[in-house]
Order: sequence, then C-alpha cells, then structure tokens
Amino acid sequence: MSIKNLLEVNSFKIFIGSIIICILFFYFERIIGIEKFYHPDSLYYLKNHNNYSNFVNHPEKILFTGYHFLARILNYNYLNLIVLNFIIFGFTNILVFNLLLKNNLLNFNKLQVLIISSILFFDPYRLHLAGHVLKETILIFLIISFLCFKNLFIKTIFFLLSLFVKKNIIFYYLIFYTDNLIKKFFKIKKKIIYVYILISLIFLIFLFFYEFKYFDKEHFSIFNYFFASKANFFETLEIWHYRDMTGREYDNIPNFQNVSFPLGLIYKIISWPILIFSGFFLFLTNSFLFKILGFMMIYLNISIYYLTKKTYMSYGLLVLLILISLYSTTFTSYFRYSYVAIYCAIVFFFSNFSKCQKN
Repeated sequence: MSIKNLLEVNSFKIFIGSIIICILFFYFERIIGIEKFYHPDSLYYLKNHNNYSNFVNHPEKILFTGYHFLARILNYNYLNLIVLNFIIFGFTNILVFNLLLKNNLLNFNKLQVLIISSILFFDPYRLHLAGHVLKETILIFLIISFLCFKNLFIKTIFFLLSLFVKKNIIFYYLIFYTDNLIKKFFKIKKKIIYVYILISLIFLIFLFFYEFKYFDKEHFSIFNYFFASKANFFETLEIWHYRDMTGREYDNIPNFQNVSFPLGLIYKIISWPILIFSGFFLFLTNSFLFKILGFMMIYLNISIYYLTKKTYMSYGLLVLLILISLYSTTFTSYFRYSYVAIYCAIVFFFSNFSKCQKN
C-alpha cells in the first residue's frame, strides 16, 4: 500500500473521520474517569471575567486575549467550545494530510502508512486536548496553517491570529527558522559579516530587555510585556522557579525547587528537555496515564526513526523546550505547553523530509 492508495481518502473523509474519533475518545475518557474539568484552565475559560466582559466599549482588551473573546462569542458554553475543538481538530488533519501525503511525495508500505497516520492523526494526547476547553487545539491549527500556506499575507494573518490567542506563542515559531539560520550562519565566508551579526544580536537583546518610560509614569520592556512581569530578567527567572503551579499528585518529576537558585534552574533546563523528548519521565511517576504519555514519546521517537532514519529533534525545538522549562514548575504543565511545539516540529520535520525525498 502506497500513498497513492491513501489518496482515495479525500478531505471530507478525513474531516468526518476526525470528528468521529474525537467523539469516541471524548466518551472513552469519561468512562475511564477523566472528567470534563480535569484541567483547571477549562473552568477558568468558561467564566465571564470582568477584564474581558466589555470588549465593545474597550476594544483594546481584545488584544492577546483571543480565547476569552472566543469563549464570550460562544456564550461561555462548554459544549460549543468542545464542538469547536473537534471541528478545528478535523481541519488541522486536513491541512496535515494535504501538506504531507496528498502530493505523493513519500512512498510507504501498509505498516508505514499506519504508523505515520497514528503519529499525525490519532495521537492520544492531541485527542485528549481536543476534548477539553483548552486553547492548544486552536494554537496547533494556527501554527500548522502558517506552515502550510506559502502566501506571505495569509501567513501573516495566521501568525497574528495565533498571537491573538496567546502572545507567547511567538517563540514557538523558532521551530521553523532556527536551524536554517544556524546553517546559513556557518556558511558565511566574509568574516566582517559575523561582526555585523554580533552587533545586531547585542542590539536586539538590549532592545528586548531595555525599559522604556512612557507617560512619565511606568516603565515598559518587551520582555516584561510578553511575560507579564515587572521584575528584571534574573528576578523573573527566580520568581518562575519557585512559584506554585499546582501540579498533580502523581507529578513526581523533580523540579529542583529544593535546590538553591540558579543551580536548581540549571538542573531543570538540562534534565526536563531530555526527559520529555526521550519519554523516560515514565520511570519517575506511578501514574498509569502519565506512563502512557512517556510510552507515547518513546513510540514517536522509534517510529519516526524507523520511517526516516532521522530524528525530529532540531535546534529550534531544543531552544523552545529549554525556554518552556524556564517558565514551568510542574512537569504536567511543561508537557502540555511543550506538546504544541513537539507536534508542530514533527509536522515540519516530515514536510522537510518530503521535500528532500522529492528532490
């Protein structure tokens, strides 16, 4: 069985199949005891917060609060938001199918088709996210849309929409550009260009952290804006490291808060990306469901290597996993935030692999 046989499956069938799988998985989770408000964020998004209740009179409040705005449009209705997630999940699968499989760039046997389908379309954690009132399903759709469309104007629209939903999502786009920039950097022959690049980087870093004074009252910096912090960079890192993100009882992955700062932070940014990518965190938890996520990560690594003889890990993904580890204090939250990056990195990896195979 080759991709050519798979092409008989059109976008409509992909969409309907995705909706059916979402519904089945939704009820399966309820049967095994995963409640609809398993994630505390779900309750948060379903509440009519005063800060987001009057968008008409204060349109500036809409900026970077897209999911609250969306929840308000859907009347903070649980079922409406779940149905929207299922629809978005289906459209995402159509985009991924058209990007990777429709043009018959790869030839797989029957087993390989089953494996790549399980990775791209039937990932249990992605199905889990779609069955809860969370923004990750929408974010994955927007990032994948950015990747799929070549038109700069359309790319810009999806990029801005993703910022609208979550402003920190801007760092997730490192996945698509970091490796290519590094390759170009080392191919530069004129040494003077390195000097210009170094000066530009220093200027950008300075600009990112510099505090501007406006209205003769407050100080503003790009860093403080994106991370909602009034402290400086190192103070913010320390605050993040010791804060309580209310982890699960089964989250026994060391967060090194018992180690003095910044040594504990260094331990975390080294160990957590390794644990999540390898899936070896499953040996540090007694939770059956958490172990399944560990096995899922191991399955992803083995399957992708079997299909391509390569790893999907990239410099961009590694940098992003480190950045997310700076922000997170529980491994459950770290996994959820990182999953969006991991799934998009896998799609991007297969997209590049397809182009290489075609060439």
